[in-house]
Amino acid sequence: MSSLNKLKYSLLNLVADQKIESEINIESEVVENYEDYAADFLNATELLEKTIKAKDKIAIRCALTRVRMASLNMSNLYQDIVDDVIMINQQDNWPEIPEGYKLPDHYNKPQ
Repeated sequence: MSSLNKLKYSLLNLVADQKIESEINIESEVVENYEDYAADFLNATELLEKTIKAKDKIAIRCALTRVRMASLNMSNLYQDIVDDVIMINQQDNWPEIPEGYKLPDHYNKPQ
């Protein structure tokens, strides 16, 4: 399972468990489209490389626009994740984090 799908299911379970009423962005098709977005980005960067090698300034400008669009799609995906995490973390039902708290080491060790 991809890390984005793991994140999606973790956040959905957390929302259900904490009885959070707000809808989260990660439920959308954006996660399912991640591979398409990543492929578009790769294709756009390869196109840019080809146009630069050809020294075709008009094609370079078009390729830069494609890189920008592909980058924005990726950026929007990650912004949706940031927004979801902030919304979930700002719920009133979480306990306060004590001053000086450190995450126990056993959470940081690979399984």
